[in-house]
Amino acid sequence: MHSTRIHKVIDQMISFYRRIGLWHGEDRPTVRQFGRKSFYSIYYVFFVFSLSIGAITSETVDESIFIAEVSIIATVLFTKVWMLLWKQKQIMGLLNRICVFSIRNDEEFAFFNAKVEKFIKFVIAFTCATIAGVSGCSVFPFLGNEKSLILDIAFPLDWKNSEIGFWMAYIFFVISLVATMPAMAFSILIWYLLLHCTTRYKVLGMEIVKMGRITGKAKMTEKKRQAIFYQDLLASIEAHLHLRGLIDELESFLSNLFLLQFATSGLCICGSIYCLAFDISDNFVERIVHVYTLFYNIAELFMITYFGNEILISSRRLSYSLFESEWIGQAHSTKKCIIIFGEYLKQSHKLLIGKLYPLTLETFTRILKSSYSLLNILTNFKE
Repeated sequence: MHSTRIHKVIDQMISFYRRIGLWHGEDRPTVRQFGRKSFYSIYYVFFVFSLSIGAITSETVDESIFIAEVSIIATVLFTKVWMLLWKQKQIMGLLNRICVFSIRNDEEFAFFNAKVEKFIKFVIAFTCATIAGVSGCSVFPFLGNEKSLILDIAFPLDWKNSEIGFWMAYIFFVISLVATMPAMAFSILIWYLLLHCTTRYKVLGMEIVKMGRITGKAKMTEKKRQAIFYQDLLASIEAHLHLRGLIDELESFLSNLFLLQFATSGLCICGSIYCLAFDISDNFVERIVHVYTLFYNIAELFMITYFGNEILISSRRLSYSLFESEWIGQAHSTKKCIIIFGEYLKQSHKLLIGKLYPLTLETFTRILKSSYSLLNILTNFKE
């Protein structure tokens, strides 16, 4: 029997949240922590307003499309910031109940660790790309002959013609960029939870196949083997019901956020492709930013739909795993339980967002097709 725990990289991320005051260690935040969270939320709202107004008042259509895309991304990120700041108890509860569990056999434990380590490598690459994007936006004003921000944000002071106004706008913009980092890290927590959901289904399938199998050469009666199989069957049924309940709870917690991402991802992907296709950038750094926003929008949408699709496939395969088990030589009463459990397993676990949109790769392709349709409309409008 092996026990899993929250990965050390995720644990370090949580510890960092607590060190900077975004999360609290007690049941309730102190007055200082509450004030820090409130200030952080209000500050980011101002950043979203600044982008939105900048998109409206921009001088060119191309610039308006780019800033509008960024403002939509910032709106989604603000939702994640709000959930990260004010839903700490629910997030930690889901992490502890989904990511901490027991695995019976060595093979399943090795399989689980391999999946998690592969995901952590992707997380490190994603984090490096995010830091590179934030750094590029921060140093952009000092690359050309004239100082200018990479986005034409709205600001109370005339930052284009005033040195003091420029530095105040620059500090506001850079702090806002840094403030998006925890929101993007929250995406990693979501992916981590979804990864555990699909991996636990796969581990459960592997354990169902091995029900009643005894390691070693110990001799025992047929009746004893049947009793062990029946105990393993009951444990598998209980584990399946428990896991399905946890995933339903996670679906309920993230449903509104995923619905917002579905509604905005098509627009953001379309905006990124438009900026790259018509090369509205003036320099290499801006092109890198457009590439990163395209990568970020597709990655955000693909990861949640991919894991949702894996949950569907893994849960669907459980009925075949039950068929692969040694059920033939079991008692008549045990076979009845197997038949009932098998019929129940035929109901694959499909996550529905907004009770309408399945969290599958089919939805991902549909959103990409809608992005292509929007791009054709923008292209015709430009011509």
